[in-house]
Amino acid sequence: MKHSRATFAHKSLVLNEQYTAADPPVLDRTKVQDTIIVDQLLIRPAYRDLRDPLHLGQGGTVGRVHKGMLSLSLQGRILVPNVSQVASLEDRERALRLAFDPYECYRDSPTTEGVYALSWLDPTLDTTTYPTGWIPVTRYVRPVGQPETLWSMTDGPQRRWTVALVAPDPRLYDATNGSLAASVAGPNDITNKGTIPGPLKVTITMSGAGASNFTIARGGVSFVLNLSGMANADVVVVTMETCGPFGIGRRITKNGADAFSLKTSGPTTWLDVPAGTTSFTHANTTGIASIAYAWGHARP
Repeated sequence: MKHSRATFAHKSLVLNEQYTAADPPVLDRTKVQDTIIVDQLLIRPAYRDLRDPLHLGQGGTVGRVHKGMLSLSLQGRILVPNVSQVASLEDRERALRLAFDPYECYRDSPTTEGVYALSWLDPTLDTTTYPTGWIPVTRYVRPVGQPETLWSMTDGPQRRWTVALVAPDPRLYDATNGSLAASVAGPNDITNKGTIPGPLKVTITMSGAGASNFTIARGGVSFVLNLSGMANADVVVVTMETCGPFGIGRRITKNGADAFSLKTSGPTTWLDVPAGTTSFTHANTTGIASIAYAWGHARP
């Protein structure tokens, strides 16, 4: 984020306008003193253990470790060219407060519980995968409070600010998700360009009644749906993650309405997309016109 423009999707807030939106970013000197700049990004990873500290203190064994959420803090300055433009300084502060207002975020996007994309460019040496040497990345975050601002008589044409954010999903994603119009007959190879498993969404369009045991399998794990009650043009969407680029909560819908009961496989049969290239297979594909995959390229 240090050397690129950043955007927060709520209210289309733009930070670091002194850099162009190009990939790779270019310094725009006309904006160096006319921007909302980010000076510091602090990330605090959080993990939790199912064993409580007292249990461990008495010599108990460590239980399963679960990733929790990230807490983040952005600190920066609102800059205007000179003190005669103090009105612009005030306007930008109000825009900053509105974009990072927790209630407004939740009200404008209740389905994601107020989570929006915070996006920027990260430099990388992997120019084979990212020829420009920059990765467009996104974290899905929501503010925990309005930005705090600090000003003094000696600040001149600037105002310092900080805002606390929380990321329900601790992963960092490529800003653009992977997608594939899959072969119904399969198999289908999916490549996660990240370094850890990413979330998967599957969209199934029907041509008529399907099988009672349509199966998507990957690495010995089989996800099974009962599609026998489908009709021509019905669309089933399976979101196989609890958070990330496809929203919060595992869910199954039929033509936009909840249809969780279509899933007949066990509770641990949800699929993700491991790092690298993985093969997904289909079985019992009667009545299926098309299958589309979408997934996130994920990093710690």
